Amino acid sequence: MPRSRYVTIMMIPDGTSERRGYRVPAWVLKAAAGLLALVVIGIVLFFVFYGEVLSRAAMAERLERENHRLLKYQYKVRLLEENLVQAREILGRLTKLAGVDYSFPEVPDDSTFFASLDNDQAVVLARSGSIDFSIPSGMPMEGVLSQGFETGDSDRYHPGIDLAAAIGEPILATATGVVEEAAFDSVYGWYLVLRHNDSLTTMYGHADTLLVAVGQMVPVGSRLALCGNTGRSTAPHLHYEIRINGKPIDPLDSPYDEKRK
Repeated sequence: MPRSRYVTIMMIPDGTSERRGYRVPAWVLKAAAGLLALVVIGIVLFFVFYGEVLSRAAMAERLERENHRLLKYQYKVRLLEENLVQAREILGRLTKLAGVDYSFPEVPDDSTFFASLDNDQAVVLARSGSIDFSIPSGMPMEGVLSQGFETGDSDRYHPGIDLAAAIGEPILATATGVVEEAAFDSVYGWYLVLRHNDSLTTMYGHADTLLVAVGQMVPVGSRLALCGNTGRSTAPHLHYEIRINGKPIDPLDSPYDEKRK
């Protein structure tokens, strides 16, 4: 039996009112159903990616501010560089007038200078006597302890410690590990999670800038991020956690830190 190219839509009102029928081409209903499906999918995708869009917008705004600040520093550095050149010329003339045979060392060009920076060794934290670099030891940053470790049913639940420091202070890995998470969270702001073995992880929160990516292997003492004030935070600081099988332990009383046994 051939398929009909039209669909009749009947409208039957209450009471004795006359029934009405509308003959609609089948392709119109199919197109309407397809359009509705696209709208529903679009709404779902919008809410799925809305948080990501907001975080990227916040990152773009922060990068714009950082770029503006760097432009100011670049201008100041340029002025200092010009003043340095003038000072070298004046000192060179004075040494000649004084009969002193001295030549000032040349300032290296940018490529040479940055190549030397790339060859620098990573900053290594002072550790306890443990030789197992996959075990967290010491603190990830120099700072002031602003909040301690609190667990249980207390309203002051805090599964880590907070170290107050200036924005831009480097945050270092307290143990060798692999970056398991590197993302933005409404509470912890820009944060990182390092996995050191099957049961042990460390977390670093409220960063201003992340310097590593998911899947990256980082040695102990590596720069992970820069201290910031992102997420639910009232002042620049680092939130630091140590977790064993997902359970937080006090980093100031860690059973792994032989220095505190």
